[in-house]
Amino acid sequence: MLAHHRINKVSKIVRALVALFVVMQVFSFTFLLLFGVNNEGTFELTDNFSFISSAVNIDFSGSWENLALALTDEGFNVLLILGSADLLPSLLIYWSLFKLFGLYQQGLVFTVANIQCIKNIGTVLLAWIALKLLYPIVVTLVLRFSGASDTLSLYISLGSDELRFLLIGLVIYVIAWIMSEATSLHQEQELVI
Repeated sequence: MLAHHRINKVSKIVRALVALFVVMQVFSFTFLLLFGVNNEGTFELTDNFSFISSAVNIDFSGSWENLALALTDEGFNVLLILGSADLLPSLLIYWSLFKLFGLYQQGLVFTVANIQCIKNIGTVLLAWIALKLLYPIVVTLVLRFSGASDTLSLYISLGSDELRFLLIGLVIYVIAWIMSEATSLHQEQELVI
């Protein structure tokens, strides 16, 4: 009973933190979209008070850096085009984490729903790789064929972020598989007893 109480308490805290992260990320994205300044592909907003300096920024370093610079040179809103596509996977992961810790909070640890939440996180990470690779091509083709740009080049880039997402996504899938097997074993043991 004590373990269940601790799991419940920690799950509440984690769910609150996940909700806070969602609010912070959506707020900073919206705030930068409305008031941010594009500084060579990095959207930022800084403010200096008497002894406090604050800054909010979203950068597109890594595999989207060259496309961000090219879109900036062409006069496009990089944050709207690239930032919104990069925000979606984060929100999907946050949603799965929120659901997962909600299940933990209810005392449901080894269930099909938990395993599905964990698989969803792995799926989003693996899909994020496809997004990072294919989205720049789609953006370029849409802008070229719509006539919005005649000079934008195709950018295909694979960086360390994508390899990290691949590794983490695969590890999460293996963890979900192990949990699935453990759940099956647990159910079989309950039938035997």
